[in-house]
Amino acid sequence: MTLSAGSSESGPLAGVRVVDLSRLLPGAFATQMLAELGAEVLKVEDPAGGDPMRHLPPVRDRRRSYNQLLNRGKKSVALNLKSPADAEVLDRLVATADVVVESFRPRTARRLGVDAGQLRARYPRLVHCSITGYGQTGPYAERPGHDLNYVALSGLLAADRPNPSELPRMFIADVGGGAMTSVIGILAALFGRTRHGDGASLDISMHDAMLYWVMLPAARDLVDGGGQAEGELPTFGAHASYNVYRTADGLLVALGALERKFWAAFCIGIDRPDLAARHATGEADQRELIKEMRALFATRTRDEWLNLMASHDVCLTPVNSPQEALRDPHVAARGVVQAVSGMRVVRPPFLSRVPDLAPPPTVGQHTREIIAGLPATRG
Repeated sequence: MTLSAGSSESGPLAGVRVVDLSRLLPGAFATQMLAELGAEVLKVEDPAGGDPMRHLPPVRDRRRSYNQLLNRGKKSVALNLKSPADAEVLDRLVATADVVVESFRPRTARRLGVDAGQLRARYPRLVHCSITGYGQTGPYAERPGHDLNYVALSGLLAADRPNPSELPRMFIADVGGGAMTSVIGILAALFGRTRHGDGASLDISMHDAMLYWVMLPAARDLVDGGGQAEGELPTFGAHASYNVYRTADGLLVALGALERKFWAAFCIGIDRPDLAARHATGEADQRELIKEMRALFATRTRDEWLNLMASHDVCLTPVNSPQEALRDPHVAARGVVQAVSGMRVVRPPFLSRVPDLAPPPTVGQHTREIIAGLPATRG
């Protein structure tokens, strides 16, 4: 089931006002999802240049890609939070808000008067979401950090790749830990408010979120204290049935024959039914089998392998680049990539279509409009 696309006038979060004080990717991605669900997102930015995300590459024809993708449908209000006059305006703005999202380190948020304790003391129905690297408490709370630091410290970087010195090509902690976790928390808090009337203070630590993801790779230590449990899932490169192989044209395919039936189907497809019994043999045999499979896959091109296995019930896919993935015919058939506002956008997986939101605003574009609609005094 998917939801209808949103705008500030429609969608599941229509009527919800979000004040976004965050900077860079995690908060921007989170509030973009809220905008796509129909919330009105007011992006509060520094008048001197706005959110630093606006200036990140890649850039083409003077359009910054991240800004184009993650500021759609938002309204920009330029305020200097260090100015007493603008701080008073912000307080009046928060008085009209359902949600505040901020990404300052705890000490900075307190100094600016925007941490959860300060704002919710005045507005108890407010859902306050703080997205930080290490959370509001603990010895690392005031440390600086970025995506790489959080995935490294949490153990995810080492768990995710045989060579941790190879950097991930994705903002795992920023998007998966910061944005997605924040949206889940905000939606739950808004639902809870309808039942008991109170808002919530959400302490979203990207490091915490990465540790939550590491729960499964660390299952042995969590459940048995380490070293007691035997065996390992055949999903980490030590089994021939679940691995990545290079083909004759230098490209890669992923074989995900985790279950015996899929491995047996693959063995029939390559006319080697004798290999079916080696699905989950010991380490030494799997090493030899992987060598055999590498030699086998090197005899055909990627497309030849995909065509060969198309008539068999086998979990074999190309290892696509992001560009190839967006051009996949299955993606086209499901309408996952859609054209809106003069660019292509990936449809949120929880919506039936990409909302046709307004183009990204310029810094401070809506300042006068929003301030004019605020109550004259706080409260």
